[in-house]
Amino acid sequence: MLIIALLKGVPARTTKVVTVGGVLRREEMEIVLNPHDAKAVEAADYVRRAVGGKTVALSMGPDIKLSPLMKPLYRAEVFGLDEAFILSDRKMAGADTLATSYAVSLGVRKVLERHTKPLEELLVLLNDGTPVGTVTARAKELYAQNLIPNNVYSELPAVKDSIIQLLSSASIARDRAVALLGETRRRYEQFIVVSGIKTTDGETGSVGPQVAESLAESMGVDFPHVTYVEDFEIDPDTLTVQAERKIGRLVQKIELRCPALLTISPEYAPRPPRPTNQVSVRGNNFRGKSTAPMKWTADELGGDPARLGLAGSPTIVGPGVDIGKPPVQKIIGKSIVFTRRVERFSSGGADFGPFDAGDLAQALPEAVFADLMGRGLLGLFTFDMFQRELFA
Repeated sequence: MLIIALLKGVPARTTKVVTVGGVLRREEMEIVLNPHDAKAVEAADYVRRAVGGKTVALSMGPDIKLSPLMKPLYRAEVFGLDEAFILSDRKMAGADTLATSYAVSLGVRKVLERHTKPLEELLVLLNDGTPVGTVTARAKELYAQNLIPNNVYSELPAVKDSIIQLLSSASIARDRAVALLGETRRRYEQFIVVSGIKTTDGETGSVGPQVAESLAESMGVDFPHVTYVEDFEIDPDTLTVQAERKIGRLVQKIELRCPALLTISPEYAPRPPRPTNQVSVRGNNFRGKSTAPMKWTADELGGDPARLGLAGSPTIVGPGVDIGKPPVQKIIGKSIVFTRRVERFSSGGADFGPFDAGDLAQALPEAVFADLMGRGLLGLFTFDMFQRELFA
């Protein structure tokens, strides 16, 4: 199963519109992962543990800024993400929610195409009477590229009954292998998309549902979606989702079949998957992770250029105001803060900063904290600092 998590990089500062047209120049800002999207990663991980498959991150924005945000996510939660794709092109810049949703839906379809084409290729080889040895060799190449699941071909000792292995050992006939591959191909059309409930730089909460509607339009299928999901369970056999959400005092329980899209509430906490289903989960999983995010341009996505970026954005945004970072509590004579600006730096394999004078330093690792303190870059928050901040 394909499990696609929609992620977004948002400005670390609350908002800063740097052009009159209301377009955020993200390439000039410090970008962080949208806080609400952490729940989408948790939800994607739950589905992978419950059903098996591949967790794929899909984001849109400057790849030079987004690529570093993806690295920690490969180790997030239990399994973390398996792959990441970034939609990055000037032609997509300045998009409102409508143009963003259209571009993201194109990305979702490209992820689907990337994983169904290898199965279709193997089906063609089998139907054309290609020797089993040649089919096996091609399956091995696709497996090494992380493009087919273990139940099609695997070199894991724990997976002994993949379709190609059974065919190679004459345990099943060619027509049976074709039927099993066809069923695997059909199940990949029953994918699931998860996203955060909203983003901190937009707060509309509309991109998730709009992506689902765009996919329904382009794929010609029903694409159900549920927002504000606080809990959900997925049946690994039928790929039916039982979702629960709370709107005001109303609690709704909704059943939907994949393909489907869920926007995940901050109150979501993943439930443990069924322990009896782990053999099929292992078969649905892939060889491993591809930890180098792949970039796709507008031309590679295809679609209608008039629906991308500013050209496809009917929303008009006026000038904005920089309202700074979220408020924090600092105590004079007790809080440790930066005494002057420190640019971005690396230590122990992790990146830190940049930091402005007056930023709190308590959250830093002990070794980094001691090094900065020894260099005089940290000190107590003083009354003079307070006055400068108050009357800046």
